[in-house]
Amino acid sequence: MQKEDFEKLKYFILDKNSCFDTGFANVYKDETNRIVYKPNENDLSVVFPADNIGNYFYLRNESSIKHEAKPDERLTDGGTQKLSFLDTTTVYLVAIVNHADPYILLQNLINTMMQYRELNVQPQTSNWNRELVVIEEMQKIKVEDQQSVLKRLKDETIVKLTLTVSKLFVPSDCIVNPINS
Repeated sequence: MQKEDFEKLKYFILDKNSCFDTGFANVYKDETNRIVYKPNENDLSVVFPADNIGNYFYLRNESSIKHEAKPDERLTDGGTQKLSFLDTTTVYLVAIVNHADPYILLQNLINTMMQYRELNVQPQTSNWNRELVVIEEMQKIKVEDQQSVLKRLKDETIVKLTLTVSKLFVPSDCIVNPINS
């Protein structure tokens, strides 16, 4: 799996759900201050908590990928068999939409995930309680800071969908330079 896989998923969600103004993929939660950021070229943008973005969602990936060998699915490549792997990670889809029904929003997101064919996406759990989602996303920060965010909530519906995302990885002989220029 690569960054582009999640960017494509973001655009698919935006295409299928007109309630969103924007979406963010490849965001991460800073372990020090527990704020969710989107890296930009030379900076970071705060994605959650944010009051100024409108109706949006973000895809936050776990920092690890499980590589499960698939010996039964060895592929033939010029006479040699290559071992393939099923790469799997957990992705959190958090959506913030004003005046939305949380159950319908979650159903729409689950239906969207089940239509996506580029990755194997399987919903695991969902949370429709906005206060609990805020607390989950802001775990381990000061209670006062959590309460400050909760007090600013007005008509926002906030839901969280936990997904298992996997993709088949077939090793190749091609080694690509990973340095961004």
